[in-house]
Amino acid sequence: MAAADWPGGRRAWAALGGATAVLLGGLFYVYAVYPGAGIGPRQPISFSHRVHAGVKRIPCRFCHPYVERSAHAGLPTVKKCFYCHAHVIPSHPEILREKGYLEARVPVPWVRLFVVPDHVKFRHQPHVAWAKIDCSACHGAVATMDRLRPVKFQMGFCIGCHRARGAQLDCWLACHH
Repeated sequence: MAAADWPGGRRAWAALGGATAVLLGGLFYVYAVYPGAGIGPRQPISFSHRVHAGVKRIPCRFCHPYVERSAHAGLPTVKKCFYCHAHVIPSHPEILREKGYLEARVPVPWVRLFVVPDHVKFRHQPHVAWAKIDCSACHGAVATMDRLRPVKFQMGFCIGCHRARGAQLDCWLACHH
């Protein structure tokens, strides 16, 4: 029996095809974007950068306070999270889990995602404070992501950026001192 002979004819098949595309697209969205759907490693707290940096527009520097003065951007203390979460959704299961760390007075054991090799002497300060490079240039559009993908920075990535910006390319002075 041809598609035109089915009840509803070609329109029914087109609608079925469209519904299938929507369903598969939805499954792709859930797999690719929803927390716990396999973007990055499972973290001890299901934290969403999309909600905090994207929807709520909390600046990166609020949670990562050392970005302009240290080699590492820093992670927020659990106490800082409760500036808001003492009042905002305080009974949410993830917030209650985080409260356990607060009460135990131990930091959340986050899984590290952004790795620079040990032989590279990288500092955020010259990149962020002096060159005014936006965080997303290296870390991607984190404001659109629930769970972040791990990244191991490679030399080619850094050299390409340095060349494009006319920055220092002397290996010893720039990175390997």
